[in-house]
Amino acid sequence: MNETRPRILFEEAGRRGAEALMAERGGILPWCGPACIALAAGCSYAIACALLRGVAPERYAPEREIATTYWRDMVAALTEAGLSVAALPVEGRPTLLRLVRNGVEGDALPTGTYLVRITGHFLLLRVHGFGLAEVHDNRLSGAVLSTRAHGLCRVTHVARLEG
Repeated sequence: MNETRPRILFEEAGRRGAEALMAERGGILPWCGPACIALAAGCSYAIACALLRGVAPERYAPEREIATTYWRDMVAALTEAGLSVAALPVEGRPTLLRLVRNGVEGDALPTGTYLVRITGHFLLLRVHGFGLAEVHDNRLSGAVLSTRAHGLCRVTHVARLEG
């Protein structure tokens, strides 16, 4: 889908986030999976849902809202949108704060944008370095990663995104 190809990852950061996605849906809170796709790919929530339906039509019926998404479908939809998705190994289910500070091999997580699955939730993490990161999801738009902003949640999957 050429209309979903991002020019720059998070090109609208600060201007478009959870609030814009909720406005697209007429004030209804968006679900985390399609919201992460929309924010990462720079597309609408409706196109994010269409991407998910395109990669796994057997799981996402056109007449139903997409409430639950699967990691493999998220990766496939982001790839279809033109993003490079490189999965990283996660051992021992670290907290999100520990992952940012210690990375996957003992060093801090390198700067960049990541798709993260914490227990039962997807989010985008923009790492700035030195343990500083911001969270983007269906409720938060650029919130500093902290104990109150998903920091103590356990990470099950993580992948680096590049446009």
